Amino acid sequence: MPLVQKLERADLTLSFVGPDDADRVTRDLKPGEVRLRARSDSHDEAAALAPASPDEAREVGAALARLARELRAGAVQVAATPHAAALAGAALSGAWQDTRYRAPTDRPELTLAADGLDSAEADRVTGLHAGVTFARALTSAPANVLNPATLAREARRLETLGLDVDVWDGADITARGMGLLAAVAAGSTHGPRLIRVTIPARGEVTQVLALVGKGITFDTGGYSMKPPAGMYGMKNDMGGAAAVLGAMRALADLRAHIPEGTEVRAYVAAAENMVGPDAMRPGDIYRAANGLHVEITNTDAEGRLVLADTLTVACQEGATELVDLATLTGVKISALGNDIAALFSSDPALTDRLKAASLAAGELVWELPLHQPYLKAFQKGTLADLRNSDMQPAGGSIKAALFLQQFVTRPWAHLDIAGNAAREENATGWGVGTLVEYVLAR
Repeated sequence: MPLVQKLERADLTLSFVGPDDADRVTRDLKPGEVRLRARSDSHDEAAALAPASPDEAREVGAALARLARELRAGAVQVAATPHAAALAGAALSGAWQDTRYRAPTDRPELTLAADGLDSAEADRVTGLHAGVTFARALTSAPANVLNPATLAREARRLETLGLDVDVWDGADITARGMGLLAAVAAGSTHGPRLIRVTIPARGEVTQVLALVGKGITFDTGGYSMKPPAGMYGMKNDMGGAAAVLGAMRALADLRAHIPEGTEVRAYVAAAENMVGPDAMRPGDIYRAANGLHVEITNTDAEGRLVLADTLTVACQEGATELVDLATLTGVKISALGNDIAALFSSDPALTDRLKAASLAAGELVWELPLHQPYLKAFQKGTLADLRNSDMQPAGGSIKAALFLQQFVTRPWAHLDIAGNAAREENATGWGVGTLVEYVLAR
């Protein structure tokens, strides 16, 4: 759904009503609801309560996109609202569908115009939508299409927008001492990739923000194999990687708004977690990039392994602040569900910035503690410095975050987005908005 300043004609118009304006059709309208008000040969008319907040505007935008799809409306005009940007962004997102694997249809592409949305706001909405769409397309792609090598090729597309992209393959990763990333990928015929995307700073570099994403393009669980029901959908286990790459896609359009002196880097650890002759086994011990040794007790706790090496590299390369995103632990879904991401942070100021960014983006986070005594469960009963799991689900998200903390030397935050990256097999692009707001406000 392209966003335009003006439409020559509209197939569907949306107006806002107040309690005193209600008629027979719009009586009992609820906040966020969009109701068809009138139909004619020339166009259709819909109504909604004027949104009182950005969150209500997002609900209206999503409902408007559903109605437009049902009516096969090709052009949609929205009346003015103080929350036009939030509404337009949600409508654009709601209109997106991955049609790459379906037969072509004659359904029209939707075009949206929102009264009162100035050009600067429109540019920001459009840029963010481009990033969310990029992330959703990556997450939605099946694993026979998207593997570590093809994910790296998709990242290289960002070079056409002026971003710097570097990719390291298996031999390079081994040479850099990234034994954990190499171990996770060892069971797959597709070798690992370490992807770095950079937006150089304007002027002298004063800070380097690292956005780190887990890029497991398919996760069988390895020899600690998932059951069939748990394995389906594991193409989405690279939702964190998609989010950081989507954020870079959006920031490419919005780079003029990145604070001067700020360099932004995205790091993606890409691998498949498969079973094979060279796959890691429970009981194996590997050396991480920071010199720690890790014993594998559960090959299905692989995300923390690839992130550990990548966080180490980001710190070694000069990151002053790091935020990682990962579909990391299933118990996070048990704790917070699919709407809310778990936030862990080593730095209170960074925590506050991410909370503010998520609020501005309409993405919900909830802070959980880095309760240090839980780390002991990973330090006992092993020949190595750490084991990657204690096989106990209680406190599992906290223990996974504590594991990651052993590999960072700078202010750092971890967002566990298990359950957020996809809903009923529909990729969401969750995290793109939060990361973009975080960078632009930095």
